[in-house]
Amino acid sequence: MTERIAVGFTGARGGECGLSWGQIAIWRAIQRLVPDDASLNMSWVTALEDEGLSVDTPLSRITDTVSYIMGRHESLRTTVRLDEAGEARQTVARDGVIELELVDAERAEAGAAARQLQRRLTEPAFDYPNEWPLRVGAVRVGDVVTHAVFAICHMVTDRGGLTALVNDVVSGLVGRPTLDPTDAQPYDLALHQHSDAGRRQTGKALRYWRRQLSAVPASRFGEPDGEPRFISATLSSPAGDQAVSLLAERERVSTSAVILAAAAVQLARQTGAREAVLQVIVSNRFRPGLAGSVGPASQDGLCVIEVGDDELRPVIGRAMRASMQAYLHAQYDPVALDALVEQLGEVDLSCSFNDRRFDSQTPVSAAADVSADSLRAALPHTTLAWEPVEHYGARYFLHVNAVPGVLDLTLFADTSVFDSVLVEEHLRGIESLLVAEALGALTVAA
Repeated sequence: MTERIAVGFTGARGGECGLSWGQIAIWRAIQRLVPDDASLNMSWVTALEDEGLSVDTPLSRITDTVSYIMGRHESLRTTVRLDEAGEARQTVARDGVIELELVDAERAEAGAAARQLQRRLTEPAFDYPNEWPLRVGAVRVGDVVTHAVFAICHMVTDRGGLTALVNDVVSGLVGRPTLDPTDAQPYDLALHQHSDAGRRQTGKALRYWRRQLSAVPASRFGEPDGEPRFISATLSSPAGDQAVSLLAERERVSTSAVILAAAAVQLARQTGAREAVLQVIVSNRFRPGLAGSVGPASQDGLCVIEVGDDELRPVIGRAMRASMQAYLHAQYDPVALDALVEQLGEVDLSCSFNDRRFDSQTPVSAAADVSADSLRAALPHTTLAWEPVEHYGARYFLHVNAVPGVLDLTLFADTSVFDSVLVEEHLRGIESLLVAEALGALTVAA
C-alpha cells in the first residue's frame, strides 16, 4: 500500500534573483540533455537498521528530517523558471509543503520495496518551475520505518555539496539534527556574483581565459562524419591504479594530475597536436564559504598542457601546474565567458576531464606496495566495457570514477569524430603510458 504524507517546512527567508554561476553551469548541462535530463538526477536509499543509524524508527523521525533539511537548505526549496527574456531565474520559497511517499511492506521485502521506490522517484525528469527539487519516500514495516529514500535534482547541488547534504540528512535520521550555521546558500552566491565584486572576479578569470584560448584550435577532430553518434567505454585497470599511485608519490603531485597528464599525452598524439586543451570540472570547494555549501558551485576550468614530443614524466609536472591555474580561474560569469569566446572566433572546447573521486588529491593505493611484479601481474585483469549513449553534451568527456583499487576511466565520445577504434586506443593508451612510466621508475630505483 502507498500513501502520501504532507510535510510542512519553514525557512529563514524567501526571494527571487538570477542564478548563481554554479547554477547556470548545471542549468546548461540540464538543457543540453533534454529530454534525457533525468539522467542527471541523484538518489540514495538509507537502510536505517542495516546501517546502524536507528532502530524502531517512527514515521515522525522521517517527516521531521524532511522538514528540517527543507528549512535549512534553500536550494531544496528553490524552483527555476524562465523570465520574459528567456533567462532562468530562481525563486526561493520561505515555507511550503512537500509530499513524502510512504510504502508499506513485509519485513523480507522491505529492501526490494525501497529500491523500487528509489527508481520511481529518480527516473522522471523534474518539473523545474513547478516541483520542489527533492523527492522523498520511506518504507514502513508495521509501525516502524526501515528505509528512507531521497532523490534530488542536480540543480540542488553537485558532487562536492552532496556530502554536506547527506550529513545533515543522517543527523536528522539519528535524531540529532545539526544546528551549526550553513555555508553560503546559492541565493547569497547569486547576489554576490551579480555585484561589482562578482564582476571583478569574472574580469580576473576572463583575462586568464583570453590568454589560454589563444592556444585552442578551431577544430580538434576534423569534420564530423555525419550526425553526432555517442558511445561510452569504461576501462577498469588495477595495474593503472598502482602505476598512478607510484607516479604521484615520485613526482609529489596529486593522482588526478598524473591521470590528466596521461590523457593529455594520448589525446595530443591521437589528434596530431603539440598541446592538449581540456576543460576540467572544478568543484570550487576550496574557496571560502563553499566547503559545506549545499548548492552547485562547480564550473569549467581551462587547462592547456604542452606535450610536444615529450614522454609522460615531464608532462606530469606541466599538468599539475596547468590544472592549478585552471582551478584558480574557474569562478566566473558563464554569460561573460560566452561573449569572450564569440569575440575571439571559433575555438574547439569539446574536450573535458572530470575527476569524480572525493580523494583525488591522494594516492588510491599504497605506492610502497607497488613492484614490477605486481604491475605485470595486474595487467591481465584490465577490462573494457561498452555502452551506447543516446545523447551527450561533449565530443570527448573523460571521467575518473571512484572505484577503490582500480583506475576506472569512462570516456564518452562522439563517434562521428572519434570512432570506437580511437576510443579503445585512447583508453588503453592511457593505461600503457602509466604502466610503462611506472615500470621505468621501478627499474631506475632498483
